[in-house]
Amino acid sequence: MLKKSTNFLLLMMAMITTITVNAQNTHWCATDEVTNAALQNSAAARAAQNQLEAFTQQYVQNFQPSYFRSTGTAVYVIPVVFHIIHNWGPENISDAQVYDAIRILNRDYNGQRTDTANIIPDFKALNADVQIEFRLAHKDPNGNCTNGIDRQQSLLTYDAGDQSKLNPWPYNKYLNIWTISYFGSSHASAAAYAYKPGTAPPGKDGIIALHNYVGSIGTGSATGQYTLTHEIGHWLNLNHTWGGTNQPGVACGDDNVTDTPVTKGYTSCPSPSNADICNPGIIENYQNYMDYSYCYYMFTLGQKARMWAALNSGAGLRNQVHTATNLANTGTDGGTYICAPTASFSPVQKVICEGGIVSFNDASLNTDTVGTTYLWTFNGGTPSTSTDKNPDSIVYNTAGIYDVTLTVTNSAGFDTYTGIESVVVRPQQVSNFVPYSEGFENVLFPSVDWIVNNENGNAWELNSVAAHSGFNSVRINNFSGNVAGTKDVFITPGFNLTNTTQTQFTYWLAFAMKSNGSSDVLKVYASNNCGQLWNLRTTKTGSQLATVANAVMSDFIPNASQWRQETVSLTSGQYSTKPNVSLKFEYTHDLGNNIYIDDINLTGTVGISDYAVSASDVTIVPNPASEKSNVNFELLQPEKVLITVTDMLGKEVHRIAENRLDAGEYQYEINTNWAKGVYTVRIAAGSQIISKKLVVE
Repeated sequence: MLKKSTNFLLLMMAMITTITVNAQNTHWCATDEVTNAALQNSAAARAAQNQLEAFTQQYVQNFQPSYFRSTGTAVYVIPVVFHIIHNWGPENISDAQVYDAIRILNRDYNGQRTDTANIIPDFKALNADVQIEFRLAHKDPNGNCTNGIDRQQSLLTYDAGDQSKLNPWPYNKYLNIWTISYFGSSHASAAAYAYKPGTAPPGKDGIIALHNYVGSIGTGSATGQYTLTHEIGHWLNLNHTWGGTNQPGVACGDDNVTDTPVTKGYTSCPSPSNADICNPGIIENYQNYMDYSYCYYMFTLGQKARMWAALNSGAGLRNQVHTATNLANTGTDGGTYICAPTASFSPVQKVICEGGIVSFNDASLNTDTVGTTYLWTFNGGTPSTSTDKNPDSIVYNTAGIYDVTLTVTNSAGFDTYTGIESVVVRPQQVSNFVPYSEGFENVLFPSVDWIVNNENGNAWELNSVAAHSGFNSVRINNFSGNVAGTKDVFITPGFNLTNTTQTQFTYWLAFAMKSNGSSDVLKVYASNNCGQLWNLRTTKTGSQLATVANAVMSDFIPNASQWRQETVSLTSGQYSTKPNVSLKFEYTHDLGNNIYIDDINLTGTVGISDYAVSASDVTIVPNPASEKSNVNFELLQPEKVLITVTDMLGKEVHRIAENRLDAGEYQYEINTNWAKGVYTVRIAAGSQIISKKLVVE
């Protein structure tokens, strides 16, 4: 079953120049792609691999089977750090899933499989206890306590590749493993890849894998659990069993290991009688972790020798990772380490109506020790505190913007995290009636009325750079500073359409592309339940979105002719006659320039009002005010009226009137001797509530 070794440099250069991509096959390992690219582009990588192969051939000649385990202690211990690159989705895998992945690695590399009876007789004697143990680091590069799991929130979890390898720890001290949501187009069909020793670009050494190919629990799977076992084989200088092409089944190939027969490789598990394709009569090692057969059971003794060689060579500095000094420095020397927690929680459904319910999910670090406790504080919520790890059914009855605080404690210490503006509660009953207009001249943006959500970079903002009318509009400064694919959102106040039909929502838009290939997208959604559910109403993309015919390569500031009015129909019964309808603007970045929105209007057919006060007849003059102002309104029928002024936190600062009034016109003076800022004048007439902004200068 032995085979002849080939000259490594000639073999590798042949692989680089003749690699074949078979579009009909799906590969789940992109190691050959990235390693071959590195060897083509880097003389240092070629030198390192040649040095390592020469060392390996000498090492293998002296490798003795007596090195097989004689005690229960692993010979080589590898410190590991998992970098979880996530955007709060399922790719933010649990600590338990990481621990399960470590368990599987130690099972596969330490002869702990309980099903090795399934190995075909030809290879049972070659099944290797590789004697490598993987331990999550308990000290980070700065000596701080860690559980070896580093969570990094980033949109780079999508369309991932080497650029997604955030916060790398020194590769001569740790095995870095990054987990992501999905790969970009260059590795679209891959599940993972690694760099062989000495071939990685700076800061990229290690393994990157899809989150659902890590471990066997959580998002992991029974078949995907072997992916890291396979990739660490590459990290320790193993080839695929068929050699260096990225697809099995292309051609018979050699992996430079003497006890794994020449093979084409397999994508399913054959019967032994059909597993002698390359050399009839010589069964191929299709049960090997470095194949694609999905019936994996083993590494061979020859593969063990190559991996040990990699751990004793200076190529890629793998020989520094397992030293006693490094194990002590990384906290993987077998000592007991308990880290103080780092409190955090994942974003929740921020926008709800009065009386809505919110649930919270703990995302704290170092909480896997016995006796960890939680204390949540919910401003404005009922109940106001909780000791649950993941509290649910927190009710918010009053409109406003609320912080949430979490304190986590274990035997090593405690930590507190406050999520600023974690929950936005909007009024159930709104007083913005048709007709409505907003030119952004006297408005607080963002606020509880105008909500802004920003994924990354520059967000929607109030600006005086350009306007369709007046002086202000809202815009995204998108000429630079925003990442392609990210989304920016703003949400309007709620509108009361209970007495309106044939409702039309209009706004003025200005946008320019930076390139004729731009595919920026603006979508407008509508909701009749405070944003719990959004329905898409319009979409504009690329040139359809642009209000300027040609691309603009400089910072786009529209002139009067570069604005266009857009219309969103709200005529369906889903919105007409509903008491609380709001709109959401969602802009997705690509290659575009700045985008501006101005002069929002709501029109429609208004029926006979059942309300005592018409919102359009309520005025506050002057506004802004410095010392005094007047609130004016007409009462259409006798009603009990309460007029108050509240600050932006919803706290009442002044009560103007509280009387039962007859029908007629009324004017009340307001002494505005308060701190500068934006206030709300609130008129409650029976069950009707009308709110108007008052700016104090």
